[in-house]
Amino acid sequence: MHNHCPRFLNAAFFGLLIFGLWVPSAVYSKPPGEPNPIQYVVLEGGGPDQGPGPDVCKNMSALSERFGPVSASSDRMIAYGVQQLRILSRSTDVVRRDVNQALDLAERTGIPVFLHVDSCYGWGADSEKKQEDAPSAKFWQHPEMREWDRFPNGDQLQERVPRPWLHWGPWCSPAPAVAAFGSPTFVTFATSQLDEGVLLPVASRLRKWQRDGREYLFAGINIGWEAHFPNFGDPAMLRSIELAGGVVRAEYPRSARGVEMDRDFVGKQLGYASLHWRGWNEERLRLAAKQEGITRDVKFQQLCYESLHDFMETMAKACCDQGITADRVFTHIVALASVQNATTIRPPIWTAVNPYSTPGFTMDNRGGAKFDLAETVRQVRAANGNHDVHFGVVESYFNLGGRVYFNDTAECLSEIKAMFAAGARVQAFYGGFPLAANRIPKPALVAIEQWLSGNQAIAPEQRKGN
Repeated sequence: MHNHCPRFLNAAFFGLLIFGLWVPSAVYSKPPGEPNPIQYVVLEGGGPDQGPGPDVCKNMSALSERFGPVSASSDRMIAYGVQQLRILSRSTDVVRRDVNQALDLAERTGIPVFLHVDSCYGWGADSEKKQEDAPSAKFWQHPEMREWDRFPNGDQLQERVPRPWLHWGPWCSPAPAVAAFGSPTFVTFATSQLDEGVLLPVASRLRKWQRDGREYLFAGINIGWEAHFPNFGDPAMLRSIELAGGVVRAEYPRSARGVEMDRDFVGKQLGYASLHWRGWNEERLRLAAKQEGITRDVKFQQLCYESLHDFMETMAKACCDQGITADRVFTHIVALASVQNATTIRPPIWTAVNPYSTPGFTMDNRGGAKFDLAETVRQVRAANGNHDVHFGVVESYFNLGGRVYFNDTAECLSEIKAMFAAGARVQAFYGGFPLAANRIPKPALVAIEQWLSGNQAIAPEQRKGN
């Protein structure tokens, strides 16, 4: 989430944390004799059309120069995150080329790589330079892959569809339509793109790295990107539209710059296409709600949540089928449902939980993506039934919107440690590149160095199966 809304630190929480008085019931402790899993701090670079620092080669080289190649015997590592692998808006050849570049750089620099897939938005839609760079299908043009703001009238599918609108500081509208996560046609397409473009080259390289004792170079894969169903009637969205004077125009991506929001869709809830392709209509929806003693809108939300969960589970299973273990696969939603009531734009925590992956969240208590750590962990435990909970902080920040989050190394280090103590496998921070531009506050860089220096040496062969 790139929202620049002000955020205030929970002083009581961190006061207890710093003095060692607060210990969540879900703090992870490894069984005696079991090797520590690797913990990764990931610095994620800008995508090809978003933010500074899109040069993957330069960014990974800068990380290697700043922190040095990671030690194969460490249980704490720095990693580079490749943002915005465009499985929805580019051909699998283009995506595979980007993936192989990142894997090659990991081998050459000794810096582990974390892959972040755009399986949600279709960023860069219709901006390919060559026809052969386009995906095999454009979901925004396909009648069975895009979202609607109402059920169809009989057999007549909706032809006029809304664009996605994201208020990530600047207004963003990545594609001409919203993906229908519940559509089997879309799920099949997205999974195929993921498999051919990303998973096959990763699986091949992992086998080589395992033979060479270098599997630590793969820090993981994020298969989502704050997955949700838009609701253009959400109060926060309506306030943002009002603050824009009622006229919203896209600033990003560049290919959509100047595109104006269609006012006819303001106030509308999306998700109807996903429900339709899963066998639902208005009559069945109302009947089910009545039988369950809940409102029609609550039932609608529940069905959207199930669609979202099932989509991410299918993507995660595709990773598993290629031999990528669940500890290296991350879903991605916001964790706002740990502090607010769940809605389709802030899905319940359980939607990110499945047997094939580690639940991942945007977690940033100084911006718009607020969370309660103990409550998030509690809900993950309730969803998976395991006492020991693992999760991923797959999006967070050291600064955002011109606001520096950390002026104190000890505070930053304390927060990094607290997340790992609570069960985090990775902590990914956005917006740090290019490193030479000093976009990461110096106290945060020092905190990372101090955290890395606390490594406990373990034999590389002990890590297999973590």
